[in-house]
Amino acid sequence: MTTIRRTPQTIARSVRDLLYASTPGAVYNTYPNGPGTRPVPVENTAAERAVAASLLADALIEWGEADPQGYAAWEAAFQDDADANPEQYARR
Repeated sequence: MTTIRRTPQTIARSVRDLLYASTPGAVYNTYPNGPGTRPVPVENTAAERAVAASLLADALIEWGEADPQGYAAWEAAFQDDADANPEQYARR
């Protein structure tokens, strides 16, 4: 069986999305009135944020293995970002 590896760019996008999904106040859109209607934002539950945090930890490991230099550069930039939440990153 052949394993298809994700590109570092794809992994980085997953990290970005999962960082957001694991923060309190993160929302996702639902469409209770069907496609083409106005979306209704729903806040992620604590359980959904915990799942996102777990997936984030896996994605960070995958990224570090696929592109160590890119991951190291991102990690340094994240820790220097005044708007970043270091507690969120440390929970991984």
